[in-house]
Amino acid sequence: MKVIIGKFSHEPFHALSKKDLSLLFKLVPKEWGNHVSSVVLSSKILKKAKLTHAIEYKVTSKQICIYSRGLVREIVAKQLLVELASIALQKEHSKPVVETDLDILVKPYIEKFLKTKV
Repeated sequence: MKVIIGKFSHEPFHALSKKDLSLLFKLVPKEWGNHVSSVVLSSKILKKAKLTHAIEYKVTSKQICIYSRGLVREIVAKQLLVELASIALQKEHSKPVVETDLDILVKPYIEKFLKTKV
């Protein structure tokens, strides 16, 4: 999986680093990352980009774009895990997944991530 980091010259910084992303993908089941070819840490700021979610998945390019500048690391990490689980489960079952189920599913992985120092 390729990680692309958008360039910028001033604060706020990305909530997640390349090492964080690598760790997150190592913690989760391999199947969760099978439908992702690249991850982009966007240089855009979520509020200025007028987006509602920090994590955006593009099915056609199998790319996850993360708009995390100025956001909280734990929240963005959890949103990424929820998105990865959602993508994997939708591909597997081809039906929508309930968000509360996803929260329960990602809880052990986010706990491991937060306990690990990168």
